[in-house]
Amino acid sequence: MRALIMTAFLAAPVHAQTPQCMGLPDALTGLAQKYAEAPRVSGLTSTGALMIVTASEAGGFSVLLVSPDGTACMVASGEAFEVLPDEPPGVDG
Repeated sequence: MRALIMTAFLAAPVHAQTPQCMGLPDALTGLAQKYAEAPRVSGLTSTGALMIVTASEAGGFSVLLVSPDGTACMVASGEAFEVLPDEPPGVDG
């Protein structure tokens, strides 16, 4: 399992108490270069932060929270990322 993330993130394990943060362009470049990850999913949180999930074809993923000023903080990473298929219409969970 990946314990270290990106250039500035490389010095701190993902489970560290303080998230590692940097500008969004640098964060995305680091994830692309080190782990072949690209943005796959994004959305706005209830606090106004942008959440971006990056993932590689191999299944590695990272979750970034981006503040309105463009600072991206790594909040999670892992393996086995997949996009779930939509349920057929009329099927209840």
